[in-house]
Amino acid sequence: MELVEVENLSYWYPARENPSLAGVNLTLTPGEFVLMVGLSGSGKSTLCRALNGLVPHFYGGRMEGRVSVAGKDTTVSQVKELSTRVGMVFQDPENQLVTENPVSEVAFGLENLGVDTLHMHKRVEEVLVTLRLSGLRDKRVSELSGGEKQKVALASVLVMHPDVLVLDEPTSQLDPVSAEDFLATIKALNDELGLAVLLAEHRIERCFHFADRVVVLDKGQVLFSGIPEEMASWSRGKPWVPLPPITRLFLERDGASPPLTVKDGRERLWVLARGAGAAVSDPNPAEMECEEPVLESRPRRRKGGQEEAPLLEVDNLWHVYPDGTEALRGIDTSISSGEFVAVIGENGSGKTTLVKHFNGLLRPGKGRVFLEGRDIKDEEVSRLARTCGMLVQNPNLQLVSDTVEGELEASLKALGVESARWTGLINEALETFELVPFRKENPADLSCGERERVALASVLVTKPRLLVLDEPTRGVDQLTKNRLAAYLRDYHTEGNTVVLVTHDLEFAADGCDRVILMGGGRVLADGDKHRVLSDSLFYTTQFNKSFRGVLSGVITSAEASRALEALS
Repeated sequence: MELVEVENLSYWYPARENPSLAGVNLTLTPGEFVLMVGLSGSGKSTLCRALNGLVPHFYGGRMEGRVSVAGKDTTVSQVKELSTRVGMVFQDPENQLVTENPVSEVAFGLENLGVDTLHMHKRVEEVLVTLRLSGLRDKRVSELSGGEKQKVALASVLVMHPDVLVLDEPTSQLDPVSAEDFLATIKALNDELGLAVLLAEHRIERCFHFADRVVVLDKGQVLFSGIPEEMASWSRGKPWVPLPPITRLFLERDGASPPLTVKDGRERLWVLARGAGAAVSDPNPAEMECEEPVLESRPRRRKGGQEEAPLLEVDNLWHVYPDGTEALRGIDTSISSGEFVAVIGENGSGKTTLVKHFNGLLRPGKGRVFLEGRDIKDEEVSRLARTCGMLVQNPNLQLVSDTVEGELEASLKALGVESARWTGLINEALETFELVPFRKENPADLSCGERERVALASVLVTKPRLLVLDEPTRGVDQLTKNRLAAYLRDYHTEGNTVVLVTHDLEFAADGCDRVILMGGGRVLADGDKHRVLSDSLFYTTQFNKSFRGVLSGVITSAEASRALEALS
């Protein structure tokens, strides 16, 4: 029996000539786990919104075709009525949470439906216990970590007892541990309660093997629908389709069915190692005759035989927010010109707070920060921004113009770049980030991933000497991520400095030379990326986990490819 039926669905947002969905057909049965992937702007979020009636009731526009949930036509059913059938968790929990207390947040939907107090308390208690949120009863929502907020948003949906759970990139802002925990919870609900799940996601390494079926969208159309194993084989030669890193590694070298998980990949590698006569207990990449050593590191830049003065220096930095949260506790670090540094750590560890001091968005409560040898304390943000360009975590906070082209012009004007250079710089940035078709579009009308690209372009158009990117791959599809990685490599090669704050460890490892691991407002580890990431339980790449016990020091995609070739 079909729980969800989407029949020949096409949809146009208001004032849009091209449809966001074009003839989509999709079904979802009770207890099914469907993973939906595709490029930014492919229609994933629009399809999610169509299941709970937000499209077209809230967004307006024109719709053709039919969407039915549990026998109810979404075009004639009210969103309030559909909310008891379809629960949706958005990408950004901040946009979904409306109260100040987790308990009242979970109860909010039931109160609006007029559920009696006894049943409401029972449901709220059940969902708090199920999601292990009981310890948050007395906290304020503003005090919660990103992972905790996402779980509260999930609880506020589950308390309605929906038949279908729709999730639109729910792990994009979560650290590796929180993301694993969140998705494991979703899978348990799917297995134990028979809850149907439709999950739209770009980073699929943690959930690919959970799916009963994978649906690939492109330009509003369904290109593929099938089991994960079939989807992996179908993806051969399509680098824009997201796959787990270990799956992509084997897919590029092996005609057989590739592994879907780290466990499967490790077993495959052990077989290859034994077949190649490698001593698994004594893994030495050099003995495997790799073209170059697997373990690589770049020396710090030196000038005239002496190490250069740091481009950025942080001295005993402390920061306390107005609510009393002690976000940074005695940070001491420096970044030299020409370095590529990744800053990683759990949600709430102080990563964003630290980098906001680099260009004066935040000022030290105690300690000092020097940029190009000057104390930032008395420097204006506009002056600091000429050296330190920053992409903030939420692109919506960075977009100020009513056209994409206007965003780039605003950046160039603010930093005093002569107008004669604007056209060339703008065209280059638009082409780099595939934004030429959106030149005259309002950024507010674009998808989340497209807005992220606009924000990136508005920062990079000025070509700052120090580039700070806070979660630049959040909500970004695989093709854009590949382009961004190539751009950053070239940008770094030109002698510029890059600081990358991210939860995407594969992306960080492929580009950076150095990793700073933060926790509790302190620097827990700082050094060469291999020293920090190798053999870590969670803060490492799929490649490192897969090759562990077979070959040491493998953390990047290039190293994994060379190591697999040597074993083969």
